[in-house]
Amino acid sequence: MVGGNVRYSSLQSIGDLFRVFINDTFNSTTGYGTGTGNQAGLIMGNLNPDLLVIMDSAIQELYADLRNVGDPELILDNYILTGIPPLAVADPTVQVALAYAGYFDGYQWHADWTLPVGISKMLAMWERQSGSGFDFRPMQAAPFGIGGGLQGNYMGCWEMREGMIWMPGALQAVDLRLRGRITYPVPLYSTQLNFSTVYVPILDSRNAIVAKMKVTYAQRFAPELYPTCVQEETRLMGKLKMEVVRQMQANENERAVFGDEATQDFAVAWNWL
Repeated sequence: MVGGNVRYSSLQSIGDLFRVFINDTFNSTTGYGTGTGNQAGLIMGNLNPDLLVIMDSAIQELYADLRNVGDPELILDNYILTGIPPLAVADPTVQVALAYAGYFDGYQWHADWTLPVGISKMLAMWERQSGSGFDFRPMQAAPFGIGGGLQGNYMGCWEMREGMIWMPGALQAVDLRLRGRITYPVPLYSTQLNFSTVYVPILDSRNAIVAKMKVTYAQRFAPELYPTCVQEETRLMGKLKMEVVRQMQANENERAVFGDEATQDFAVAWNWL
């Protein structure tokens, strides 16, 4: 989440619309209605823990749905890590890892190099000799695992598993360039949370978020309305996804050369050694 951009929907506007649907638009100044900003609602006021949990779940699900259709708002690109430490000696039993907590060089952890906190899936990686100023060269994804050969001057390939990026290691320091799918943090449990100044950074997402909140609410309080709420959520998310898909369809695309998919997906390239 980010603040200060009125083009995005605030938590306050999302909460207000949700309260309209559950018939809870009472303006309260006590109980659950106390706190920072306009706290409309007698039952589902902004400080009601149930509202925070329902809203958190709906926003996280919105991000997941849009990541699955490739929404560029949820892609982080050109994230640079410089000076990744080299291996002391080539060792085919060693693999290195880049994680949220730091960089594992095969023997010990270093806190200076970390994955971006919000990244959930790596899409592509590049590398170059550290300090060289050269162009970044693409690294190859290794969907069937990293080969067990001796390391060379470059990492060459990568694999994402256990929530970390694993690589063979390199005999020289390298810079890494990352592109991946991200999710935004949802700081709904901060004691300083102001619903009026915290925004969901996805344009026109309020109706879809509220529709998801209604589905969760119906499961608990109005099971007879659950099918209707699911249908409405599907309709509104479909509109939001369609905007992303149509934007992608405007881009020029062409098929890869016949046979490339075999090299890319089923073989391990050793030209990086």
